Amino acid sequence: MRILQVEDDHTAAQTVEKMLASKGHTCETTAYGEDAVARATASVYDLILLDIMLPDIDGYEVLRRLGQAGIDTPVVIQTGMVSRDEKDKADGLGTNYYLLKPFDREELGTSINAALGGAHDSAKPAAQSPDAFDRRKEPRATGASRRRHPRKRILKTAQIVYDNHRCVADCLVINMSESGAALKLNDFIEYPTAFVLKILRGATYHCEVCWQRGNKIGVRFIKP
Repeated sequence: MRILQVEDDHTAAQTVEKMLASKGHTCETTAYGEDAVARATASVYDLILLDIMLPDIDGYEVLRRLGQAGIDTPVVIQTGMVSRDEKDKADGLGTNYYLLKPFDREELGTSINAALGGAHDSAKPAAQSPDAFDRRKEPRATGASRRRHPRKRILKTAQIVYDNHRCVADCLVINMSESGAALKLNDFIEYPTAFVLKILRGATYHCEVCWQRGNKIGVRFIKP
């Protein structure tokens, strides 16, 4: 399968290229939206992986121009956060498939399969919409694509600690698995993408933010 990746982060782009190569796919990468539009209109790709924040035009403008050119190649948006406004904007431009950064090879493969399946189905599955990244829910796919660590519903008081332990914010752990958790913030605060989670009368975890919706965030546990 031939894939066009539009990503200006060189390290992230190389990582995705290796993931795709391990699956036998060919990946071409560009850091610029203008170049992506030129390539997609001059050649045929099976799929486009599209970042939103680019050095020239943004990903939404890329989608708009592809639509004007009549290019119907399936598109998966790669992004760090997805708000409802962003989802509505992308939906209006012809795609509702997302990969929330950082992602692993399994998540990449699942989103590609969903987008390619949706390209042949007038009713696109919602498996890769932002709601699907709510780790409180089992992925809608079945079989091997299901997560190895199912979440358990819990309610535990915890603290988010960051800035060398100078800043502390209370939160509630909604659910948790071996690989991550969903948190509800008591206040709408600005927090870093990585912090320490201390559960009251429980363990301490080093976390990295995966998604946010309102005052709820999802994190994956990382090694310190």
